[in-house]
Amino acid sequence: MSDAAAERPVVDAEVARPVASPSSGSRTERARRTGYRGRFAFVYLTLAAVAGVGIGAFLVLVAKPDSGPAQAWSEWQPTGTDLTQARQIADHVSKQYRVGGNQLAVALIGPPRVTSADGQAVQVPITAVAVLPDTSAGLQEEDDVRIVDTQKTLQVVLCGLGESCSIPFGEPSEARHTLLRRQALELALYTFRYVEGIDSLAVLLPPALPQTPDGEISSTAVFLERRDLAAELRRPLAETLTAKTPGVGEIPARELATVDRVTLPRVFQYAYRQAQDGSAVLLLSPLAA
Repeated sequence: MSDAAAERPVVDAEVARPVASPSSGSRTERARRTGYRGRFAFVYLTLAAVAGVGIGAFLVLVAKPDSGPAQAWSEWQPTGTDLTQARQIADHVSKQYRVGGNQLAVALIGPPRVTSADGQAVQVPITAVAVLPDTSAGLQEEDDVRIVDTQKTLQVVLCGLGESCSIPFGEPSEARHTLLRRQALELALYTFRYVEGIDSLAVLLPPALPQTPDGEISSTAVFLERRDLAAELRRPLAETLTAKTPGVGEIPARELATVDRVTLPRVFQYAYRQAQDGSAVLLLSPLAA
């Protein structure tokens, strides 16, 4: 083999050039590389900060004791449709009010209606509640009648099992009437809390027998509106009424003050009037002092 053949390279390619040092190159290239390094550093710092916040939040959650679910407004709650819930409320509450083991009254709840007095026993819808003013203190005029539409009203008839829905046992008393007012308050609280679209509740209390001298039965009702119970609806039921239903004359003093404050101004004698369209109007008159 000749010397010329030995000196010939196996691959015919351009001889490699030395790699330029980092300090070499144009200013533009160096500036571009420096800009990339700055951007990467910013991204790394941002990711580190986010990771730090996440770890800190995790540690706070781990260290914080579990407060548990939010407190329920009441231990018992109705279920189902609005009307079903209303009936469950009426049944649940009325069963708690007893004297000597006897239930004071059953609760019949539904849209406001009255049975016609023409002997045909027709259910006539009540389309309005007329609340007459209390003029005894001179603060209202006789023509300041307030009309409440009944589209958002439910009626509860507390019916004892005696004559004309009266309570057939025990003696009528102020203490028993107070207990019935407490029942009306509890019915209203449950209804406004759980039944949607209801803003007022007319609770017809069992009449007190014997009859009045003129032969008429004294019938009273408690008419409560959602706005009347705004404060009580914002806090749990147990803060307004004790869990154990008291008996006649057994309402604790603090609770009695609440029952009187809320219900006494809203106790009325009630009667019915026929409107021109054949429907009925529930007429509420303030009790005589």
